[in-house]
Amino acid sequence: MAALLKFAVQKPKGSKWETLALVDDPKTGRREFHDAVGRFGSGYVRLIQVEFRSPDALSDYDWRLIDLHDPFQGKGPRPNLRVISSSTGKAARKTLRAPPRPVGRPVRPVQADEKVPVPVTTYIAAFLFGALALVIWGVWFQV
Repeated sequence: MAALLKFAVQKPKGSKWETLALVDDPKTGRREFHDAVGRFGSGYVRLIQVEFRSPDALSDYDWRLIDLHDPFQGKGPRPNLRVISSSTGKAARKTLRAPPRPVGRPVRPVQADEKVPVPVTTYIAAFLFGALALVIWGVWFQV
């Protein structure tokens, strides 16, 4: 039983790899790899040799890395690559971006002797609301 040999070009998608092309010969695989590097050059792209163990079950295979495009090679330290779950992904990406600067207002540092107003009335209102909630809870449940 001969193993089925193919070549795949892949790019990362989340925590898995997305197959962009699956071809039969290495020459075409190398050409597809270079096309993918041209399209997705800012991210990782890999060319692998896939050896299917059985032509019936294509989910049973071995693979070997032939070429990898690393966009950070030779550009200093690599970024911290971590998987962000989909539920917190948008919130985490928003915190990574710098907030937009208001137009027309220059940024100035706060001076050490500059007085900053404290919202005392807001604190008093919050305290009174909490005290009122405790009194109502006590009366309602007859504590």
